[in-house]
Amino acid sequence: MVVMPDPQTTESMQAPSSLEFFKNCPDYAIIFDTQWRILYASPSFEARFCPETKAEGSSLLDILDEVSVIRIRDLQDFLLQGSRHTELHHLTPDGKITTLNYTFFPLSEKIFGQQVIGGIARERSADLASLLEIINLNLELERKQKELSDANARLEQLAATDQMTGLYNRYYFFQVAQHIWEEYRRYKKPATLMMLDLDNFKEVNDTFGHLLGDYVLKETAARLKSRTRRVDILARYGGEEFVLLAPNTDTETGLVLAERLRTAVSDGAYVQGRHRTLASVSIGVSSTELQDFPSFQDLLESSDQALYSAKRSGKNCVYEYSRGMIPRSS
Repeated sequence: MVVMPDPQTTESMQAPSSLEFFKNCPDYAIIFDTQWRILYASPSFEARFCPETKAEGSSLLDILDEVSVIRIRDLQDFLLQGSRHTELHHLTPDGKITTLNYTFFPLSEKIFGQQVIGGIARERSADLASLLEIINLNLELERKQKELSDANARLEQLAATDQMTGLYNRYYFFQVAQHIWEEYRRYKKPATLMMLDLDNFKEVNDTFGHLLGDYVLKETAARLKSRTRRVDILARYGGEEFVLLAPNTDTETGLVLAERLRTAVSDGAYVQGRHRTLASVSIGVSSTELQDFPSFQDLLESSDQALYSAKRSGKNCVYEYSRGMIPRSS
């Protein structure tokens, strides 16, 4: 006796695109496994060949004549390799034989947790070509939809990425930052924000040219990225300036992270061809713990003030925001 899986369980295991296609197919349609057990039969198939006993769970071989059993067994090794066409003779409950022209093909997704085969059949062979065309069109549509989905994912990535450094761009940063800010306001989780600016970057461009300047930007981004955590949002803010938002991070932890970033930038020369230079970064750090900022923009401006103080204090250092700092515009 064959024990079928529980319908409510299998419903969550099945591949919706394939099974829905079979459910909506107007022809005789079946899905069976490599042991010939029927896992799904269309209403028209059941009404014609199994009106009194349920087709699902029974063996496909039991409703074929001897010649057809031999024929489909001979095809067994090929059914999982690609599309196959054959003619099978079905036994009907009234003792008659009905000849069906089948197209068998393996389903790309597993259904009921196993590799299975689909079969579509019609009694009129003249309709088989159009049926196969419909199947191929559906398969082609699935492929095109996947290509479109992949293309959209690539476009989204490009829209969020700074092409020079490979970091997030400013637009994407503000989208994510606003979401994190709202989480902070709702759940009072701390967040640390830092502004980072390469020191004396104009001198690099003026002395060595923009090719080395571009290289320094890219290498700085790579060094910063290598020292951040997975949860940190690091972006190029503009020019030689970067911004990092560290969610669920208190001030003390943020200062440790900032110092790690500062050290990474200044650790080792930047070499491109025969050109060689050093680089450093000034960092301004602010945190939601330091003040009750009314908006994310206010938090951003506070880290910018801290950055300005770091620049005025000799550069290549980390400064924490305090209420007495002079705004950059002053």
